[in-house]
Parts: sequence; structure tokens; C-alpha cells
Amino acid sequence: MPNLVLIPTYNEKENISELVKSITFLSVPFDILVIDDNSPDGTARLVKEMMPSFPNLHLLERPAKLGLGRAYIAGFDWALQRDYKYICEMDADFSHNPQDLVRLYEACDRDGADLAIGSRYISGVNVVNWPMGRVLMSYIASIYVRIITGMDIKDTTAGFKCYRREVLRSIEPAHIKSVGYGFQIEMKFTAWRLGYKIVEIPIIFTDRKAGTSKMSGGIFNEALWGVLRMKIASYFKKPHRILE
Repeated sequence: MPNLVLIPTYNEKENISELVKSITFLSVPFDILVIDDNSPDGTARLVKEMMPSFPNLHLLERPAKLGLGRAYIAGFDWALQRDYKYICEMDADFSHNPQDLVRLYEACDRDGADLAIGSRYISGVNVVNWPMGRVLMSYIASIYVRIITGMDIKDTTAGFKCYRREVLRSIEPAHIKSVGYGFQIEMKFTAWRLGYKIVEIPIIFTDRKAGTSKMSGGIFNEALWGVLRMKIASYFKKPHRILE
């Protein structure tokens, strides 16, 4: 089976067509699963129109905007029902360079990582076109998460990742409590507690080319308070690996 890329969408009609094309013609084969939350702009309709020309393209429609974490959980469940060895996740807005998917895949398949993270902060601060306040909020949030959790991960809120299948099965994403960007932190924290090999691959993160950002201070507040809850809960439940 080729590898799989999960792409949650909400009003990404301006980006999704070009993104599908960019991923399809990479040197490594990837299937693509778009998880659309009933976008009013017709994103899902456009994906359906593309599917006959792109056999690697799939669509999972949800009835409403139910949160980033729930979108990824639906995508992970879809992937684990099939035989994908590596499952990646990325944003739909070109803030993640599709070419870097190959580097994340190779970190797992060639270099033995269980989870490869496209990291904005492993080699300085590699963020383009973000306001300074947003850069500071994201960077400080990652420092805070490292202090609370003890994880040695520079970009704890990163949403550009490649998982080995076994890692997702062991994490059991349906048990993850966080819904927004805290979901990204909790997934990494669970993989770290399970002892999986996690590597960070330096990327350049570029703010979206088209469409409207879904980021807000409230999303980060949810993540930061959720970290405390997550850390406290970890004292009472020990995760276990599920071997393939």
C-alpha cells in the first residue's frame, strides 16, 4: 500500500486542488484523505470532482465543524481500517510544504523513526509571514509544554507529522481528550510515554497563501490548560504498546 496523508479541511476550496496535485506528483507515492467538515465554500464538492482524475484521492465528509482533533481521529480510524504503513498529517493551506512529506517519510522508513515531526523550532525559529505576537505565543507555548511534560520536543504543537502505523494503534487516538491544538500535544505526549523514537525534521513554516486562518487565542488557551490536565491524568494511567 502507498502511504497516506490526512488533510482536514474547512473552507479550503482555494488551496485543495493545487495541494492534491503537489502531493500526487511527489517522488514517494501517497494516498490522500481529505476530511471535510461540511465546508460552506464547496471544498468537498471540488474534491469529488477531482476524484475520477486522481485515484489516490479519497474524501471523508463530516456533518459540521467538530474540531481538528475529532477530524484527525476520524482520519486515523479510516487509515487503520486499511493497510497503510505510514500515516501523515498536514494542513491544507500550504503552510506545510508538500515536498517535506518525503523527508518525514524517509525519517521513518529509512532512518527508523516511529514518529517524525516537521519542526519549526528545532533549528531556530523557521516561521515566515506570521505576526511577531503569534510567533511568540506558539514558541512560548512549546516551552511551557516541555516544562510541564518533560518531553524533549522543540515543536510540541506541530501539526505536520508522519506516524508509523504501530504508533497510532498503540496511542488509540479515540481515547485522546483534547479537541483543538491540544490534540497535537496529547498525541506526541502519548507516543513519548510509550517510548517510541521521535525525531524532529527542520522545516520552514509559511503562513497560508489563501483562505482564512482558523487559529485563535482561545485555541491556544484550550491547549495550555489541557496540558495540565493531561499531565495529571498520566499519573493514573499507563499506556501500553500494541504490537503489529
